[in-house]
Amino acid sequence: MNCGAFGMVLCVLCEAGISPATVGPRCPMCSARWDASAAGAPAAANAAALNCPRCLHMDAVKRVHAAVDMEGAARRVVHALKYRGIERVAPIMARAIAPLTEVHRADTVFAVPLHRSRQRERGFNQSESILGSMLQGLGRDQPAGRLLRTKNTNRQVGMHLGERRSNISGAFDYSGPSLAGQTVGVVDDVVTTGATANECARVLRDHGARRVIVFAYARANYNPATPGAPVFD
Repeated sequence: MNCGAFGMVLCVLCEAGISPATVGPRCPMCSARWDASAAGAPAAANAAALNCPRCLHMDAVKRVHAAVDMEGAARRVVHALKYRGIERVAPIMARAIAPLTEVHRADTVFAVPLHRSRQRERGFNQSESILGSMLQGLGRDQPAGRLLRTKNTNRQVGMHLGERRSNISGAFDYSGPSLAGQTVGVVDDVVTTGATANECARVLRDHGARRVIVFAYARANYNPATPGAPVFD
């Protein structure tokens, strides 16, 4: 899939070349590559001032923890699952996310849902495939409740942040036991602008969640030269 190694979804060399989303200066809130000091933030700035501008709209999310940067082989892994239907990469992504969920524990974890029509078209929900593989590997049960996508939104590839937020507004609901006081996790393949993650978090908090943590395989990094540019991930 990447270098063309016969019979391998992701060879050792390609996997070793993937950049962890922990290397170099990072936004403390959303895991994106970001150097606050280089951007002119004062040494004694509050936490919000140290966050990258790309995540300031994520008012319902406590924290985004991503495993890798959305570039190189990692980008091809994401695209292989989402656009080419190669579900064999889901366990690879799940193994990368699992340590994050062990360090930053959540009482329950949900997958970002697809609308039923989109799921029929694709044949599966990539986030559910990742979550299912991850829970199986950790020996944890499937969540009792379920995040639902009640609105069949337009595809978001190429949309600006504002367009994504408008497109995804009111698209989700929750069905299941009360989440009162719980720390809830949300699993997705990639966080780009964070609009989808934040809308999911808003619904979960409306149903009682004390805080919502997002766990993603990949994080699309902030480019200060084009902060409002469309996202093509």
